[in-house]
Amino acid sequence: MSTSKNLKLVEDLVNKSQKKNEIQSVDKIASYLSRIGNHQELFKVGKEFQEEFKKGTKNFAFTSTGFKNSQQRMILGLCCYFDSVDQYRIAIVSDHLNYGVFDDLVKNSSEKTYQLAKWRDKVKYYSYQHHFDFFDFSELLRVYDEHQYTKTFDYEIKSILDYYDIVLWDVPTIEKMKLSAQFHYRISHFYEYLSVIVSPLTSSAKQVEQVKNFFANFNLNLRSILFETNSAVEKPKRAKILGF
Repeated sequence: MSTSKNLKLVEDLVNKSQKKNEIQSVDKIASYLSRIGNHQELFKVGKEFQEEFKKGTKNFAFTSTGFKNSQQRMILGLCCYFDSVDQYRIAIVSDHLNYGVFDDLVKNSSEKTYQLAKWRDKVKYYSYQHHFDFFDFSELLRVYDEHQYTKTFDYEIKSILDYYDIVLWDVPTIEKMKLSAQFHYRISHFYEYLSVIVSPLTSSAKQVEQVKNFFANFNLNLRSILFETNSAVEKPKRAKILGF
């Protein structure tokens, strides 16, 4: 067989392999999307966030009254929505990459690093099949702890975020944020649009008020309230009427 034919055969095999990987990647995302919940509701919420994006908002942060899995499902759902709209560069920042719905995606991601501009340091992240990149809060905290007394921490983080069109923040619990309050205060400056996820069955007005007041101390206002679906509520104990 001639050299040109050999090269053509190798090229065909590589193309087939790439297409197979792309199909598997899409199928995997679709399988996760099928677990998220009501697709019509997801489309409606996605449209609302897209409108905010069109206004210039790119950093969307999500907290909750104790529904960490719901935060991840919402973020993954929005990733799928935006990924279907256009080829946006999307980043996800979470403190639970090895748990919940992110776990399998991160395990199937490629580990990469960003070289920081001002320091001889790198930030590790995980790239999932050219769809989106995962960052761990602990990695950003490490950088902060090592360089917190410099004035360039915010600049370095911004230089990374500027690469992306959309950044989705899976905000840690309030209890966890209090353990590194100064770090989270500085990181919260990047949050442009803060949403809280509540349950119509188990969340109370008091819980929502506590979340609201905590982030008010960071000069952040809740911009939207998203309702957890019944299917995602973990063992509801009682019904509550939310006071808002």
